[in-house]
Amino acid sequence: MSNQSTSVMSKPEPTKVASVKSMRIALKLIANDAASLAQAANGANGSLHANNNAFAAIKPCSLAETLGATAIPLEIDVSSLDGTSNTATNLNMSFRDYLAQAIERIEQQQTVLLSHPALPYSLLMMPAIVAAKHRCHPHAYLTGMGEGHELSDAVQQALTQAKRAHVSPTQIDATHCTSYKDKFFELIQLIGHLATRSLPTTNDSKNNSTNKQYWFSEMHQSRVASFNFIEAELQHAVVFVQGTELGEASSLLDNTRLFFPISASTVSGIQQQLTQLQSQLNAIINTNTSAAINVNHSTLLALMLNNLNQFDHQAGKAAVIMGNSIETACSEIEAMLAMLSTSDTLASSPSEVEYKTPSGSCLILTANEPLGTNGLCFVYPGVGTVYPQMFSQLPRFFPDLYAQLERDGDVKAMLQADSIYADNAKVTDMSLGELAIAGVGASYILTKVLSEYFNVKPNFAMGYSMGEAAMWASLGIWKQPHSMIEATQTSTIFTTDISGRLDCVRQAWQLNQSDDIVWNSFVVRATPADIEAVLTQYPRCYLAIIQGDTCVLAGCEASCKALLKQIGKRGMAANRVTAMHTAPAMLIHREVAQFYQQALHHNEQLEQTAQIKFISAASSQPINVSSLDIATSIADTFCQPLNFTELVNNARKLGAKLFVEIGADRQTTTLIDKIARTSPTVSEPCQAIAVNAKGGDDQTALLKCIAQLISHKAPVSLTCLTQGLANLLASTLKFEVNNLQADATLAPQLEGEQS
Repeated sequence: MSNQSTSVMSKPEPTKVASVKSMRIALKLIANDAASLAQAANGANGSLHANNNAFAAIKPCSLAETLGATAIPLEIDVSSLDGTSNTATNLNMSFRDYLAQAIERIEQQQTVLLSHPALPYSLLMMPAIVAAKHRCHPHAYLTGMGEGHELSDAVQQALTQAKRAHVSPTQIDATHCTSYKDKFFELIQLIGHLATRSLPTTNDSKNNSTNKQYWFSEMHQSRVASFNFIEAELQHAVVFVQGTELGEASSLLDNTRLFFPISASTVSGIQQQLTQLQSQLNAIINTNTSAAINVNHSTLLALMLNNLNQFDHQAGKAAVIMGNSIETACSEIEAMLAMLSTSDTLASSPSEVEYKTPSGSCLILTANEPLGTNGLCFVYPGVGTVYPQMFSQLPRFFPDLYAQLERDGDVKAMLQADSIYADNAKVTDMSLGELAIAGVGASYILTKVLSEYFNVKPNFAMGYSMGEAAMWASLGIWKQPHSMIEATQTSTIFTTDISGRLDCVRQAWQLNQSDDIVWNSFVVRATPADIEAVLTQYPRCYLAIIQGDTCVLAGCEASCKALLKQIGKRGMAANRVTAMHTAPAMLIHREVAQFYQQALHHNEQLEQTAQIKFISAASSQPINVSSLDIATSIADTFCQPLNFTELVNNARKLGAKLFVEIGADRQTTTLIDKIARTSPTVSEPCQAIAVNAKGGDDQTALLKCIAQLISHKAPVSLTCLTQGLANLLASTLKFEVNNLQADATLAPQLEGEQS
């Protein structure tokens, strides 16, 4: 293929409406030099806030670089295009003209490289069939172009050309851009967003937020965007569709997320490892003129990677140091060493030590079997734990997982994205069915993260209320859990029977459809005996849930308030309409059992979960893994009063010791800790930890959970952390080398100026 340049000094041909005809044009971003990837990943100013834009996840591709080396470069007269020169030549050439030129050559089966010298990425453009021939996965496809005096006409023309006239594309407004550079930057930003599946935002080129919202799409539908700009007093629209290349996973660890696991066979060994780590961190600080600013980032990342690789899972004791900087990590080490030096942990029979800090550092010492060895229990929370913007950070750390979920089903519906991720979202406006779906979706994703990326396998599993259904859906028992999303949205169980107009309650109370029901539930700090002593006086009140030192009272709001006044207790209103766990719900027990009688996976798949004992609130013994037994168990839990205290204690009797909440927020974690502290029937130690926490960031919450699992000696794979960190280290090294080369080039020039 020719490597000749297209001259821009000759007079351009008159413009004509560009047409992509019947072909698709494959687009691939290529770094302009070896250090561009790292520079983009670390920000234009060189700060190491990793993954702060769409470029950061663009993986180097040798195939694309090879194709780019033989592509026809469209050399750009930057001075005329960017308005920095009065040169008469090429003044009529525009951004649209360069696209038209590129398309014309591509339709001749040629490959084109479009670029701007001031930007770190070039755009490789080729026929889709050429990309397929070379097995080069594109980041996006250009499928249509249009122009007109009205933007709507231009967009519709482009969509028609792209054969997507029925689609409502995401609109990318570049009409404010007046230079070629700005337009081209917005374009490559868009292609980066298509590759990372992150939703473009207004003025995204100036937005360095790491909290990008996932770009949800309709089930089995590609993401489509219309890139809109103005030239020659005409509105232009270019339609782009996502490609097959997926952005690279961001590293969970970086220079602002430090994570150092420590292992040793003795307490003194832990002390030695901590002291050595502290010296290594101080050495990094001391090699820099300004410890707070000019830290050698690659040295820090390399130290963290080496520490992870050397961690011994078989060692008897483990600790983890976490921090958001070297200084914080050193402080965490000093605090842990001080705790060890003042405790009796160095005695021949060490006492039980449970040490945790707000930063996430932790150390567990015990003379007994560690809690995570054989007693790991996944706990699935019930309805109402989801919150606006939950898990918004997870897609960039686990892009392959979200891509797989999209292939399996409707991720947008699974997470109720239209409600959860809407502007000014309020979960109080969501129906019971919507809350249930989003809750199961949250648990499903976190289960996949722990089991597939960290190889965490539970010994036990249980659910709080409807969390029992989430348990079966998430742990690979049901064959088609995604199929239940639509059924939950339309089933009368959730729309009218125990929510909405409360048909079950009307039947139980012998009311007409025209009769009003003011239903509410109240969390009250009281014992079951306090409530049961007067409950018969209030036939429209129900003791729905018993959970440690609190209970949930549900039913007629006026009756509940009267009961609470009589026993001298104050209740916190949940303001949610659901008759689960009350006597009226028993009227639909059979319907609930039928709803949850789902087909199971084949035996080969079920064998992977054979070690798990599934515990239900409806039985003292683990549930048999059969479709009928599972459905009956869920119906019993759903319709009968829930005694969560009894469920937790029963799980502990069966051997569960380390409870990990798998869902949004930490609803059950607090409850389990309270139950464990006050239980008179079970004396075995236990601990509850959460994978997620409302109000914090997903990344830190997950790392804190992994740290505690490590310290409790639960089997955990660190490969996910090491792979991401190795990729970040490689790009950071390139960035630092590039800076050194730039400094070396600049130094003689500065000396010459001073002489």
